[in-house]
Amino acid sequence: MTNLINYLWEGSICLTLLWVFYKVCLERNTFFAWNRTFLLCSLLVALVFPALNFAGINGINLPNETISIQLPTFELNSSNQFQNSFKAFSISNLIVGVYFIGVILVLGQFLLGLVSIMVQTKKAKTTYKGKYLLLEHPTFEPSSFFHFIFLPEGALQSQQNVDWVIAHETTHADYKHSWDRLLLQVVKVVFWFYPIYSKYEKALEVLHEYQVDEKMTKSYPLEEYARLLLNLTKTKNTGLLVHNFNQFQIKKRLTMMTQPKSKWTARSIYALALPVFICLFALVSCEQKDEIIEVAMTANEANTKNLLPNEIFDIVEVMPVPPQGMEGWNNYLSQNLKYPQSARDKKIEGTVYLEFIVNEEGRIINPSVIKSIDPDLDAEALRVIKNSPDWTPGIQRGHNVNVKLKLPIRFKLE
Repeated sequence: MTNLINYLWEGSICLTLLWVFYKVCLERNTFFAWNRTFLLCSLLVALVFPALNFAGINGINLPNETISIQLPTFELNSSNQFQNSFKAFSISNLIVGVYFIGVILVLGQFLLGLVSIMVQTKKAKTTYKGKYLLLEHPTFEPSSFFHFIFLPEGALQSQQNVDWVIAHETTHADYKHSWDRLLLQVVKVVFWFYPIYSKYEKALEVLHEYQVDEKMTKSYPLEEYARLLLNLTKTKNTGLLVHNFNQFQIKKRLTMMTQPKSKWTARSIYALALPVFICLFALVSCEQKDEIIEVAMTANEANTKNLLPNEIFDIVEVMPVPPQGMEGWNNYLSQNLKYPQSARDKKIEGTVYLEFIVNEEGRIINPSVIKSIDPDLDAEALRVIKNSPDWTPGIQRGHNVNVKLKLPIRFKLE
């Protein structure tokens, strides 16, 4: 649950920061293909980077470096365990439940769009023009989806400038703009709760038209092409996945067709995108380990051949295991740890680091505090460790041995 929330939070950060960079640095450029590439990479970054999990530099053990073994941090809140469990259910589970309901609804809308396109193609009159399939139907407006070109009924026989319309839509297909729309739908499904995806959608839609207009004006007179756009303007969009003529873009497109092109030197600004992507990768994909206290034990010492009487190991072939595994250990700590009232009154919180030995019989011996926060918190942590049930002892070369471990216990006020 926490991993999902972290993924969505980090993905939202990526979408926001990259959108700000695009608006500030790139949007006014006339390098349409470069802008399109940046936006597509931004969408992929938001989907992929938060899902990656690389250990930070501190998590890498270099040759001959000290090796450290630490049990997972256990966190105790100031309220009792039953209140915590209920809160986790009522808030975290509710949030995740609402999220997946939204995912199902948006995904259903996306799939219905695909089904609608398939149904429309079966009802339409079809004509092939090279690799493109021209589809005519009374309900269609000029639009395209991959190699499908949608046209009003009778367009091929009577509509004026139909060759220009077909050329416009086939250019969308040549640029593979429909793949962009599919990627946008995936982002919309995952981040449906964060409306910034609609800004990417509008920006890419405009860039698609800029690319097509740029190519069309190289083959057709600018004034006649602009007049065609005005004549074919529609006031509504015909679908989520198709490209069609729509009114809100016309003014921008006409302005962009007539304004001077950006200078080639302006492309240098795109070099700044690389460090932005690298910083985001480091921010959301590289995990910084929690506080680590090193235990003085080298790899060569761990592989010692001769076992000495009462020797204490930090690393062994088979590490000690608490009763019923880590889940049982967490349950034991949850049921037995109490937040001292004196620490609550003083609003003291923090992490107590303990060190103890699991001996050859599996008993915990010699527990001690190696990093103190407060005497009462230290005493409570020591009390619970001293009363711990026996563990399964560690094994080295077939013999039960003494193993030293450390445990962080985080006391946190709500």
